[in-house]
Amino acid sequence: MSKFPSYVHKIFPPDDFLPSHPGQTSAVPPARLPHPLPPPQGDDITITVVDARMGRGKSSSAIRYMNEHRGEKRFLYVTPFLSEVDRICMKCDFDQPDTQMGSKSRTLKQYLETGANIAATHSLFYLLDDEAKELLRQMHYSLIIDETMSVVEDVHVTQCDYDMLMKTCLARRSGKKLVWTQWEYDGAFNVIRDLARAGSLYDAGGSFLKMIDPEVFRVCPETFMLTYMFHGQYQSAYLDYFGFNYRVVGIEEDDKGFFFSDRPDDPPPIDYGKMIHILDEPKLNDVGSDRYALSMAWYTKRGRKNPEVVALRKHMTNYFMHKCPHREAGTRMWTTFKAHSDKLVSRNGRYKDDFVQISSRATNDYQGRDCLAYMANRFADPNIRKFFGAKDIALDDNMFALSEMLQWIWRSAIRNDKEIWLYIPSSRMRAILKQWIAEVSSS
Repeated sequence: MSKFPSYVHKIFPPDDFLPSHPGQTSAVPPARLPHPLPPPQGDDITITVVDARMGRGKSSSAIRYMNEHRGEKRFLYVTPFLSEVDRICMKCDFDQPDTQMGSKSRTLKQYLETGANIAATHSLFYLLDDEAKELLRQMHYSLIIDETMSVVEDVHVTQCDYDMLMKTCLARRSGKKLVWTQWEYDGAFNVIRDLARAGSLYDAGGSFLKMIDPEVFRVCPETFMLTYMFHGQYQSAYLDYFGFNYRVVGIEEDDKGFFFSDRPDDPPPIDYGKMIHILDEPKLNDVGSDRYALSMAWYTKRGRKNPEVVALRKHMTNYFMHKCPHREAGTRMWTTFKAHSDKLVSRNGRYKDDFVQISSRATNDYQGRDCLAYMANRFADPNIRKFFGAKDIALDDNMFALSEMLQWIWRSAIRNDKEIWLYIPSSRMRAILKQWIAEVSSS
């Protein structure tokens, strides 16, 4: 597995698009700007990917950037955490849309109309319709996205439903983008209808994909994406697919704190081998020796009573009862594919409440958990791989698996620099994590 690429992709001009005006900040409160602001200089939309590992100061750098450009730029800051929304509002004097007052979408647009600086959650970001996007464009909002977003997801429908919808309700607008043609429709496929109306539904040839409308990133003069292992994520393929220009930078620190660098990240080494204790017992790991063991296809082919599944269930119980340093309630968390999670839960429901979804990101609820079990072997979704592959955009399975696994692991106590104990029966996933630990320990 290769290291994170140390290059800048399509470097573009500086980020300082919106010049300040004499007397502007004194005429209005710092959190507001008179509108409209002058348009950004130049025709290129710049996306800056801030790719730095956990704890490097990405959020702190964003706070510094927003405060330094107070009065010059408007910001929409998007994060998965409500607690982070509160922190941004406090540190930067931003507004938070009140979701108790009317619909979330309408409330967000009311704030955009006033030119307010806004902090919101990822869930609100998905509600940006054409009217909201036009407001972002007119008001020249800078967009900052904290943590990886699910820019593309598989929409599960049967082949029969797919065929019927394509014949009766959907049509291609351009490329693979789908539009809804039956405007009077109201029924079982309203979710599909709403995705198509929002410009977020795409044809994957036998299935549908839900995507963030790329126009969201075209209407903002600058966008910052704060993430880690960008080139192992769907986010990277998404930007390449839609032809976005982007640059990859990191974090630096001076006497004022952290700030966005103008070059790829070069972090100091950190020995996670002393903090992440991976279980290395052949008897408990033997079921995962095959490259594809514990993958989605592996679970799909095996029922609850399958000998390998039975053994895996017993191994996880053995790990939590005898291999972890403590057994108190609230210290455990485990995951696998949600559709197969019941196969690893005993008849009496033991550990059912300790399950944390494999795609879990938008939560700090588990930062006290230090006994972990990662009971899955991750590969890119075949429908998503096929979609991007139509433009010869490849997905690196190992980087994808590592990126997804680290996102899940960092929901636990290690996000607070605490030791954790980890059971990973998949030999492939275990090897990928060990190699990453070795690399960051010597970087």
